[in-house]
Amino acid sequence: MHGNDLLGLILTVLLIVFWWTVAYFIKKNQPFGSLSKEVARKLVHIGVSNFAFIYLYMIESWYIPFAGLLAFAAINLMIELNTGSRRSLGTVQYPIVMAFIVLLVHLGCGTKQACASALLGMGYGDGLAALMGIKFGSKKLPGSEKKTYVGSLTVFVVVFAVCLALTGKPLWLCICTALAATLTEAYTPFGLDNISVPLVIFVMTGLLNV
Repeated sequence: MHGNDLLGLILTVLLIVFWWTVAYFIKKNQPFGSLSKEVARKLVHIGVSNFAFIYLYMIESWYIPFAGLLAFAAINLMIELNTGSRRSLGTVQYPIVMAFIVLLVHLGCGTKQACASALLGMGYGDGLAALMGIKFGSKKLPGSEKKTYVGSLTVFVVVFAVCLALTGKPLWLCICTALAATLTEAYTPFGLDNISVPLVIFVMTGLLNV
């Protein structure tokens, strides 16, 4: 274990506990009425994705984020099984695919910056898109029952900003990545966008030699 790994691990645990606590109080006190459960779920999605900064700037050992993401997926799976709901299986799929991406980076495929972009792009993009859609979205995308124009625009802006800030890729590639992620998030079937979107962002920013 490298020097900053322990501190990074402690900060990661505190980050997760903090956002789970926030979600618990939102669900308990219902400040958003019938939407409180969905708001709480998306805030956890957004908040925990900030682990990307710990991974990128502090943790050096690949196996810590890899094992941590799998443990996070296992805990979320147990929670979903106990509640009898399949509504939030994205909280299981998301850390699993990110663990796979961390492993790819360790094996020399892609970069930590691309991995962090995938983590933040999905966390903030999907989370904020859902919240913006709840608040302002009414007009649905063609061929979609749930995705709105407002939500998809939010995904585009978030992924573009994240990729531009973290990867150092050309402007045109960041735009293409944001567009691809937006369309993938909107039209991935069976609710599997928690898998497809991070992979699209990672492939385009980490594996394309541009």
